[in-house]
Amino acid sequence: MTDANFKLEAVEELEGGMKASFDVLLETSSFRGAAVTRADSGIGLSTGMGNIALRNTRHSDLISGIGSSAVNAPDGVYDSTIVSRGAIDTFTYTAPAIMGVTTSFTYVENNDGPINLAGTNAVPANTAAYVLGAAYANGPISIRAAYKTEPSDKTASSGLTPKSNFEVAVAYDLGVAKVSYAFDGATNSGVSAAAAGTTNTVGTNLSAAEAQAIANLTTKAAHGVSVHLPFGKASVGVEWYKRDAQKVFAYGAKYDFSKRTAVGLTFGTKSGLTTVAGHKGQQYRLGLTHTF
Repeated sequence: MTDANFKLEAVEELEGGMKASFDVLLETSSFRGAAVTRADSGIGLSTGMGNIALRNTRHSDLISGIGSSAVNAPDGVYDSTIVSRGAIDTFTYTAPAIMGVTTSFTYVENNDGPINLAGTNAVPANTAAYVLGAAYANGPISIRAAYKTEPSDKTASSGLTPKSNFEVAVAYDLGVAKVSYAFDGATNSGVSAAAAGTTNTVGTNLSAAEAQAIANLTTKAAHGVSVHLPFGKASVGVEWYKRDAQKVFAYGAKYDFSKRTAVGLTFGTKSGLTTVAGHKGQQYRLGLTHTF
């Protein structure tokens, strides 16, 4: 057993039709004897005028939301520049739906800590980002889109030029299968391997081409597709993502013993880049999930 995670959620009915919600996720790392860590957590309030939520969580692009529930490899394979994971604090307001369209605004404090540290070269190390989101659902089709401002937290010497990006995710439920596609725009431009710090240093054995390919991962757009097929209590899923040279492929199966207990097996691979720093490899995960 490489990890054992515990998530606590609660919803309270309030006066006037309002609801309050709370959740916290406790995680253990993959090493024996490692301490338990508080991971994602948040609190929210649902009202007739919209919903507000405060969260300390790992940011997720829309491309991470198209995955099949039968594929369970949340870190490892997915901890990459395609489906990124990084701690942030957020405040989100979601407006009531109008003609099936739900809009939201998120303020992102791109700093996982109590102090906003200053950067170098007169460029702040942590500058807030803003996200405008929209979602539409009608029968078998659902569409989500987001426009993000990228925080200008790169130093002048990094060679990275932050830029805003656009994301979209589309899902269609055919009944016998659910098919999804997502596009994730690049968040940086104008980078070289040397400027980004991805150089052929001693011990890395990186060629110039490999170093440049790693540096390009934040300057290229990503695409992803997934297929989910249910078979009664069982389901299978396949996912494929690509950003420039890096590709992620995963597939899995899940069986629901009941509404509260399920078992699943997932296999996944990263390919297209060097094995240095986890840019290439394989992962499998056998998981048992119980909700009580």
